[in-house]
Amino acid sequence: MSDPKDDNVKSPAASTKKRFEASDAPDVPKSLSRKGYVVWFHDHGEYLGFAWNESAEEIERAHVADADHAIYFETFAQAAVASDKFISPCRVLLSRGPGKRPKLMG
Repeated sequence: MSDPKDDNVKSPAASTKKRFEASDAPDVPKSLSRKGYVVWFHDHGEYLGFAWNESAEEIERAHVADADHAIYFETFAQAAVASDKFISPCRVLLSRGPGKRPKLMG
């Protein structure tokens, strides 16, 4: 027998699928500077890179607007671990090289 209450319950897989549908995907940049995996903060149009911190007087990981200053990781795992430490929504892109359209990885 079917319980009518079960018809209103959504499975976790359904909600996960909805999160990653193509219509929800942000517009990927046309190309990146080099080959590798890049952490992309799509809401800001910025990348994970290195920038000078005046107050600390050292180079730190930071959001950078220019893809030339982004960190290009060798593996998806390295980029995913690096993105875990940021609160801003971000995705990992695979850049196949200069002039080639990057692929949205996750």
